[in-house]
Amino acid sequence: MIITIGRQHGSGGHDIARALAKQLNISCYGKEIVDEAAASSNFSREVVDSFDEKRVATFIANEPHFFGIHDGFRLNMQVAAAQFDAIRALAEKGDAIFVGRCADYILRGRDDMLRVFIMSDMPTRLKTIEGRYSLDEEQAKKLIREVDKDRSSFYRYYTDQIWGEAGNYDLCIDSARIGVDGAVKVIISCLQARGLI
Repeated sequence: MIITIGRQHGSGGHDIARALAKQLNISCYGKEIVDEAAASSNFSREVVDSFDEKRVATFIANEPHFFGIHDGFRLNMQVAAAQFDAIRALAEKGDAIFVGRCADYILRGRDDMLRVFIMSDMPTRLKTIEGRYSLDEEQAKKLIREVDKDRSSFYRYYTDQIWGEAGNYDLCIDSARIGVDGAVKVIISCLQARGLI
């Protein structure tokens, strides 16, 4: 059983993923994908993290020995490929939840997968981000827009699909309406209806 969770920044997607993993007693991978990609490639964790779900850079690595990649290849594409390989490898280990990083697309075609997208209204997201990072409303709004723009661009570039578009997911949840616990219950109900648990 594989569950992928896409999420708007501040919508509680990470909290929902962790709570769901605890309830189902399965692994949950978010930033852990960065660690795994770094461990299984020639890239440092800092390099992988700097490109993690970011807008595609125009940086070209012209030095053939730079990080061990070939001349003319986009560094961001090499880092993304390392992350995608890590996602595939982790999925082979057993039941898991993957947060973001195009996992729904990378693992497409599996019969045992549920693709979820978590969204929320802006006031709720602002409150979450203001509290999490000690920001004022304008700073929180700017951060939300930047992160969502990065995630959307990253997703579009590597999947040629629209991030957050309902047709790309099996289930879309407004976390502002039902909260973390409610979202977990809805996802579990959907897994049961699909015969995955």
